[in-house]
Amino acid sequence: MWTRRNVLQSLGAGAGLVAVPAPIRRALAAAEPDLVLRLTAQRAELPLWPGAKTAVLRYFGQVLHGRADGLKPSPGYLGPTLELRRGERVRIEFRNRLAEPSIIHWHGMIVPETADGHPRFAVGPGGEYVYEFTVRNPAGTYLYHPHPHGRTGAQVYWGLAGLVIVREAEERAYGLPGPEHELSLVIQDRRVDDDQFVLKRMMMDDMNGVLGDTVLVNGAPDAAFMVTPRPWRLRLANVSNARIYKLAWSDGRPLRVIATDNGLLSAGEGVQTRPYVVLGPFERVELLEDFGERRPGAEITLLSGEFADVGMMDMMGGMMGRGMGGMMSGMMGPAQGKEMTLARFTVAAAARTPRETLRLPPSEAPPQGRHELYTRLAFRHMQGFLNGRRFEMEAVADDERLPLGEGTVWTFANDGGGMAMPHPMHIHGVRFRILERSRGDAPADLREGLVDAGFKDTFLIFPGERVRVLVAPTEPGLFMYHCHNLEHEDGGMMRNCRFGTGPSA
Repeated sequence: MWTRRNVLQSLGAGAGLVAVPAPIRRALAAAEPDLVLRLTAQRAELPLWPGAKTAVLRYFGQVLHGRADGLKPSPGYLGPTLELRRGERVRIEFRNRLAEPSIIHWHGMIVPETADGHPRFAVGPGGEYVYEFTVRNPAGTYLYHPHPHGRTGAQVYWGLAGLVIVREAEERAYGLPGPEHELSLVIQDRRVDDDQFVLKRMMMDDMNGVLGDTVLVNGAPDAAFMVTPRPWRLRLANVSNARIYKLAWSDGRPLRVIATDNGLLSAGEGVQTRPYVVLGPFERVELLEDFGERRPGAEITLLSGEFADVGMMDMMGGMMGRGMGGMMSGMMGPAQGKEMTLARFTVAAAARTPRETLRLPPSEAPPQGRHELYTRLAFRHMQGFLNGRRFEMEAVADDERLPLGEGTVWTFANDGGGMAMPHPMHIHGVRFRILERSRGDAPADLREGLVDAGFKDTFLIFPGERVRVLVAPTEPGLFMYHCHNLEHEDGGMMRNCRFGTGPSA
């Protein structure tokens, strides 16, 4: 373990700073951080169901310096929640105690190139990596998860993921519920057999992505919450490998969206009230839900509602007959669009607390979009392509370069031929706005639930659609963009993009 103390000892012994790994040299050269955390990835066994323990991979966390509340434990197999503050300088020491390489990506966070978790920085078994960055993101709900090339899907599936919550003092002035009246729900589906997770049983998983038959919330099954009759802030994150959720309340009440991937909506956008909300893999949304508007003792279920299948199972059923399609669906778990129960809520018998007046933050002036890029998505021959290309560890094409400090209008078109599939697209190291979505083959029973308002870092694009986003990078270097269906990502539907024109940091 490299620490400031043993680095100084090495220098005193004549070893020289060159003996220290480069990322650690950079971190140790920086000013002392406000918060120092350690995350260790290793195997574990947990009693998720009565009976035998379930084998998982898990992040274990420690606070080495600074606020004791910088980490909050997860009740299930998920890693601890990182509670960060805007403007805070953070150092995170990652220890890999797995049997294969790994690295952590801070999903949605704007960090330097060397702190982003690019696969080229993956460390082997027993290896370590040090991240250092200042928290620049606004208050919101973010994620962390592994990002080694070819193994992201498996490592997330077995349990390696966690929440990052960024807070700032201004939040209390907005009339939002305080942290004591928040609930975070990390939603994942898994195939479960004899209380054990089962991964990849057939080739169709590489096309659809892995779909499970059991829903877990916060790393545990059968999620249930007792809530007081008052407004609550619900932070919902889809951390499934491939499943799309259609979030809805069982009693038909609409959902009030106050934030998307990269922070609160603006006063100009206002609260987005929807009959349901569509959440693709690794998208997040925050809801303001007043449980005081329901009777004491009421029981409400958060569902993923039924919708027309947008995966390959429907197509295969048509090609081979519904009997064969049904058999394959049974082996693979419920297809996209099957109704699933996510979590249950019971309203406590207590005095109702009225909600405060909500005051969302002011709108931000958009950057000028002088530069343009165009990326065509395709899924052919069991492989995903971005402008006809697949992943190469450090390759960057001319149409994958964005200038710093000014806007780029980046058009994504899901019309490259082959298998017609939706793709959740993610761009590392930036937050962006969706300018326009041209209607393609998005199922009619999902369209009302697509929330394109606010700052995003991940978005769903359905077959035939074109989505234009406005991106303004602030950190120079080599970052990534890719499909966040984890089986598609691992299969090579991923590319580098360079922000700025200088050499790699």
